[in-house]
Amino acid sequence: MSNSISSSPESPSPEDTAASGPAPDGVTAPTRPTGAVGAADGTSPPPRAAAAHAPVTPRRRSWMPRGLRTADASRLVGIDMARGLAILGMFVVHVGVGWTDDAGASTLTELVAGRSAATFALLAGVSIALLSGGPTPKSGHDMGVALWRVVIRGLIMLPIGTLLTMTGVPVSVILAYYAVFFVLCAPLMDERWKIVAGTAAFLAVTGPVVSFYLRRLMEPDGPLEGPVQTINSYDPLVAWADDGVVNFLITGSYPAITWMPFVLAGLAIGRLNLRSPKVQLALVGVGASLAAAAYTASWALMRLLEVRSRLEASFDAESAGTDTLGAALREGLPGTVPVNDWAWLLTAAPHSGTPFEVFGAGGVAIAVLGLFLLVGRYLRWVLFPLAAVGALALTTYVGHVLLIWVDELGLLEGTPLQPVTDALDWSVLLGALVFATLWRVLVGRGPLEGPLHVVSMWVARRIP
Repeated sequence: MSNSISSSPESPSPEDTAASGPAPDGVTAPTRPTGAVGAADGTSPPPRAAAAHAPVTPRRRSWMPRGLRTADASRLVGIDMARGLAILGMFVVHVGVGWTDDAGASTLTELVAGRSAATFALLAGVSIALLSGGPTPKSGHDMGVALWRVVIRGLIMLPIGTLLTMTGVPVSVILAYYAVFFVLCAPLMDERWKIVAGTAAFLAVTGPVVSFYLRRLMEPDGPLEGPVQTINSYDPLVAWADDGVVNFLITGSYPAITWMPFVLAGLAIGRLNLRSPKVQLALVGVGASLAAAAYTASWALMRLLEVRSRLEASFDAESAGTDTLGAALREGLPGTVPVNDWAWLLTAAPHSGTPFEVFGAGGVAIAVLGLFLLVGRYLRWVLFPLAAVGALALTTYVGHVLLIWVDELGLLEGTPLQPVTDALDWSVLLGALVFATLWRVLVGRGPLEGPLHVVSMWVARRIP
């Protein structure tokens, strides 16, 4: 079961995340020596005269490469760390990293399935909030520019995601869905965080139920079968990549109707003072409590109502996307639950899109974010490679899909690079860590993140 990624794939730039910070490039502001006298009569000289006569502190050259200097106190590096963990978690699911037991199940894969993608989606919302001002939202023209930057980023990521999906790799590519999340999130960017949080909670409860009944109406001979077929027949994305508007909103691997709660929760969280230890601790506590409550409630209801035996009787391997019910509940579903029995809505399986899964995976994502915000300032250098992957999320995500594609085509077989695909799991993980670290140290913004930032900023500033 594939499990993929925004948070953005592109993380917010330092100017987006900075509320305050040191002077750039190690520059120290000029200071006037104590007791210095300007004019001959002992009076203070005019400002310009003082500036002309005051000694200037020479520019200090930093020993660090320019790219590494971006990891300073002005950047919420804990967000990059959380995003990096989410990216690596998705890689674990996609390439099968982890040791398996006698039954062929991987505990590591089961641990991160669904939760890593949810964390990535939540951090997309956090990034959007920081891009538009964080705890002090922008207003007027500045908010308009921020809104258009978000929309344009989404429009750029849509064709990238579509092209990756067209490769046919056995991975549910999230980038096109991510683009839709960005566009849908834009209208709520200037709302108060409580309204956004309330909207996220409302959708977390109602979205899965609405999805269940809409998809039931889309079944063969259902009243919505015809309209859906008509929409798909005119949708070029369906013809190109078999992933179109209906998939993005309702039926796909990451449908907006059940994934927007993660993004909106992140948007609300990004409006808080994420530099406050109290807020960070609250995120850990609230997130852990949500996850524990959701998973415990699902576990109890599944047993009290004998749901498992009921689902066993009606299990359909084709609609569930797995061979057995146990595998579906452990490893995950294809983004939605089957519509042959409402009891599926009581599960908390990865990628099931039920209320229990949304609250459970969302709670884990919130707790992970809070934890990395807490430890980020202390483990900045120890976890720098992880943060580097998070800062180059779009680049590393695209790179891992392309590497899987190369492996599927067998292009490296019989070449000196064949060991790369022979050990694809570790090649993807270690390759992402090493590449991201070196690029972050030597260059700074990622090779895909840089153009995305420049283009979105350039276009947004020219829209009236």
